[in-house]
Amino acid sequence: MVRLPPLEAMRVFEVAARHGSYSRAAEELHITHGAVSQRIRQIEERVGIKLFERMGHRMVPTPDGRRLYDRVARSLAELTGALTSLRSSPMDAEVTVSLLPVMAARWLLPRLPRFNEHYPHIHVNVKSDRQLANFKSDKVDIALRLGTGTWKGLHAIRLMDEEIFPVCSPRYNGGQFTRDPSAFVNERLLIDPNVPWSTWFKSLGVQIDRKIVGNSFADANLLMEAAIDGQGIALARRSVTRADLLNGKLVRLSDHNCRLPLSHFLVHPPLLESNAPAMAFRDWMLAEAMEGLALQH
Repeated sequence: MVRLPPLEAMRVFEVAARHGSYSRAAEELHITHGAVSQRIRQIEERVGIKLFERMGHRMVPTPDGRRLYDRVARSLAELTGALTSLRSSPMDAEVTVSLLPVMAARWLLPRLPRFNEHYPHIHVNVKSDRQLANFKSDKVDIALRLGTGTWKGLHAIRLMDEEIFPVCSPRYNGGQFTRDPSAFVNERLLIDPNVPWSTWFKSLGVQIDRKIVGNSFADANLLMEAAIDGQGIALARRSVTRADLLNGKLVRLSDHNCRLPLSHFLVHPPLLESNAPAMAFRDWMLAEAMEGLALQH
């Protein structure tokens, strides 16, 4: 029987695996880099497996490390939820989350029943808006934001990176559509002003000598609905497209991914530990994101 490592060490492992960095784990946990390394080594010696390998400046979880992370992240989230249930009654356990409409509709809502199943005593209040929430005046506990990870006075944890690629409905143009990127400019292109087609073409090395025109959507959720409706070809964000690809509503037109400079972060005020329901929700979201990442590989 394997003797379990200390819970503190498992928490350090969870943060280090989530960030892929000992240094960032040390920053989040307010401990030294050496302390993180020591805790990881303690687990590796206890269970007899290697959990991380160095890739450039990053410490990336090994396949065994990724499998352990998924279990540990969920276990810690469930433990937080169990402690929450002891401290809170069903009537006063509520979490308010703020996020973009497209992330609310296409990332959070399909997953929310799983959170409700694990934490029936925690009620989630979803606020979707393209404007950044004010944590005090809007009474928000936690937010999901797309950015560089720097918001003054707030703690940010990287949830997932973002990539874009072209998609369309299988019904687009009667099912007759090209997969040649250089020919896309002759198709009906759907435009997201925040993610211009020129970004994707440039990443592919395709030179476009004319202005790209087409119907434009400031709301990424409307952009995806237009693509599903067969109105044209859109640049899809990996974070919100997986379900539509799996159920056949959309098809990929290129294997090329363009990595965006912005990432999705979980953002909250310092000392979230005093808010047990919000901690349970945060840890659950992190576990969901890691599971989604594992399914993509």
